[in-house]
Amino acid sequence: MARNEEKAMAALNRWTAQKRDLEMSKNLGKAEYMGGALPDTASFGPYKQKKRPKIASEVTTVKECEHWRKDILAGVAKKIAEIQNAALGEHRIRDLNDEINKDLREKSYWEDQIKALGGADYKAKAPKDVETYGAELASHTGYKYFGAAKDLPGVRELFETEIAPEAPRKTRKQLFKHIQPDYYGWRDEEDGTLLLAEQMKEHEAQKQEVERWKAEQAKKKAKVAVVAEESEQQPEEVAEEQAEPEVEKPDSKDFADFKAYVDVPTMEDIERLIIQKKKNALLKKYASSAMQQQSNESSELLAGGKEVS
Repeated sequence: MARNEEKAMAALNRWTAQKRDLEMSKNLGKAEYMGGALPDTASFGPYKQKKRPKIASEVTTVKECEHWRKDILAGVAKKIAEIQNAALGEHRIRDLNDEINKDLREKSYWEDQIKALGGADYKAKAPKDVETYGAELASHTGYKYFGAAKDLPGVRELFETEIAPEAPRKTRKQLFKHIQPDYYGWRDEEDGTLLLAEQMKEHEAQKQEVERWKAEQAKKKAKVAVVAEESEQQPEEVAEEQAEPEVEKPDSKDFADFKAYVDVPTMEDIERLIIQKKKNALLKKYASSAMQQQSNESSELLAGGKEVS
């Protein structure tokens, strides 16, 4: 069997290598390569001899930033394809999952640098398939599990017991953002069908109310007629029994022989008593005790003189 050195010296192999070199020189830095097997990223072109910078802010051109971003995406795609194999072992799967998350964080740094240099905003666009393959826990924001890493011991239980986060409540501004005038009923009368339906319902309601009022009036008239007939049929004797008995009024003759056995004071006696009370009140108010005693003695003397006479 021929050696590899002898195979490389064959005419066909040399022609293929020359064609590949020509296409390399024509497609420097391009994503597609048409000759032979696809070489690794940055194996040719202006970034062939360079390593990916660790700090994205050191790169000052959008073209170079996009090149390193594509380089990271290619590496992430290979690692995601490798992590689908559950036979790799727990340690290898965990290491691959950590590397994928690390590459995705680095990719976000390159995207921020591209945006800062005036390039496209990749974060504002929809996420690519490479990022949507991973499952993220609500309690571990920013860390994703890919492929067989979702079934690792301890991770599966987290996904099973995780409570779905509640949807954030909308603000008043968000609620009123898409409200149209139809919500308030401002355009309900434009087509005319609603007005016609309202008129029909109104006529039906009026008709029902008129019929109900007529039925009530007929019932009232019937009741009045029945009461009138019953009052006419009652006998006069029942009316006399129900009448109130008359109360006998006393005559003036009954008071003629009335005599009082108690001394009733006359008007003169009443006036004298009133004058005496007023006099006593004035004496108590303005007179001294000696004058009051003298007035009492004089009044007793006058009373005694009247009795003697």
